[in-house]
Amino acid sequence: MMWKTWFTKEESKWPRWQLRDINKFKMTKQSSKIRTRFAPSPTGAPHVGNIRTALFVWLFARHNKGNFILRVEDTDQSRAEQGSIKSILEALNWLGLDIDEGIFKQGQEKGEHGPYTQSNRLKTYRDHAKKLVQAGHAFYCFCSQERLAVISELQKQEKKPPKYDGQCLNLKPEDVKKWLAEKRSAVIRMKVPQEGETSFKDTIKGNITVQNSTINYQVLLKSDGFPTYHLASVVDDYLMEISHVLRADEWIASTPKHVLLYQYFGWEPPEFIHLPIILGQDKSKLSKRHGAISILDYKKQGYLADAVVNFLALLGWNPKTNQEILSRDELIEQFDVSKINKNSPVFELQKLDWMNKQYIKEMSADKIRKALHDIDGLSDEALVFFNKQYRFDKALNLIKDRLEKLSDFEDSVRFLWDMPDYKADILVGKGLDKKQTKQNLEKALELIDRSDDLRQIFLDHCDKSNIKRGDMLWPLRVAITGMEHSPEVFASIEIIGKDESRERVEKAIEKVSFKMAQRPGLEKIQEKVLW
Repeated sequence: MMWKTWFTKEESKWPRWQLRDINKFKMTKQSSKIRTRFAPSPTGAPHVGNIRTALFVWLFARHNKGNFILRVEDTDQSRAEQGSIKSILEALNWLGLDIDEGIFKQGQEKGEHGPYTQSNRLKTYRDHAKKLVQAGHAFYCFCSQERLAVISELQKQEKKPPKYDGQCLNLKPEDVKKWLAEKRSAVIRMKVPQEGETSFKDTIKGNITVQNSTINYQVLLKSDGFPTYHLASVVDDYLMEISHVLRADEWIASTPKHVLLYQYFGWEPPEFIHLPIILGQDKSKLSKRHGAISILDYKKQGYLADAVVNFLALLGWNPKTNQEILSRDELIEQFDVSKINKNSPVFELQKLDWMNKQYIKEMSADKIRKALHDIDGLSDEALVFFNKQYRFDKALNLIKDRLEKLSDFEDSVRFLWDMPDYKADILVGKGLDKKQTKQNLEKALELIDRSDDLRQIFLDHCDKSNIKRGDMLWPLRVAITGMEHSPEVFASIEIIGKDESRERVEKAIEKVSFKMAQRPGLEKIQEKVLW
């Protein structure tokens, strides 16, 4: 870790009581063991962005044989949502991101550095905030919200960045003591030198330097006694011996404050690894309008955990090869933070669909059936039809190579037990008329009754009669499945059975016959009535 401090440059400009420990300043070092944490706020369902962060943290820990810790940062009580922690745990469990330490079940923790929920650590934060005040690195601020709002508005009008104006920075100690005794509302803010600069090294971004004059006098402890993220995360990361902090790069702007806090406490900072944020197709930050949903919604939609892990791992990280399908073991073995891209990745749902499709292709029928059961992916009707395993196996073989999500399975094969409804127009293939379509369907009805290999019987008929195979098979496929783009028709007939298949072809002939008998002026009216 590299930084430039104000201690040497600005020492003479600060009161001596603020600098009494400067000459004794030594960094307290942490353990050499890799310890990482995923520290979400319980403000809603876990989404793609924070779960991608969790995955990178987990992969980094596993690659380095370290510890993966789950900590809940719930200091902003106004935004906390009931059920969020349960959803976070469910998401991590579904994706197989096992937890070494911290919260591992609802209301249950493991590890020697607890509690792991910040709202249960308030005394720790208050004690550390008061230590900073006593050391001259923080101060009490009694400014009202109304005054702060006026300052903010003036800064906007003058096109200045928002920053506290230091009104309470040099209050007399006796006034502070008196006002605290009177129970006046107060916060604790960190002091920041207004000259010099603060630098730190980010593993991905490199060395980053900011002018101290641009750093705000950050609130550390709010008037309700709860800490802000800035104090709580620094204190917890140190006390929990976190060696590497992986988080979204939107926190880079706050890191100089954290570096100063580490210096004020005399602690060695962890290594910072800021991850590029995920963008939507329009290159703005990924949000719901881009189709981003809760990670658990992907589970409900029939995406496989291994496919989602593989997909998320490639959002901002690259193995530097052309390999796109990587097993969990391969990801752990190859995950190196030096291969994390500086540029933000773009979320492409089509890529996830393709990847999920590849994983489905490799699954056995038994595993797919179990996965469908886990997401309640089969209706009662489907369960009745598939009460015999061979039916399920044959239905799966029809569509397995084209199935992108497990949730699409039932809709793709519903025609097997549910007589399809469709408009007569789609029976007529390109280049055919209604008369030819009817003739081909009537011939198909005759051929279906044959007991031999139906596929070969139909192909032989096409060859002998000089009929294009597509002209013959198109109306048959629509009649059997009700779809223009459907699974293989002869395999479908085998599952449905010849009696049911014959009935469907007869229905198709009736549709075409009725269409042929229509008078042009009545076509639309009759279509509404019949179709």
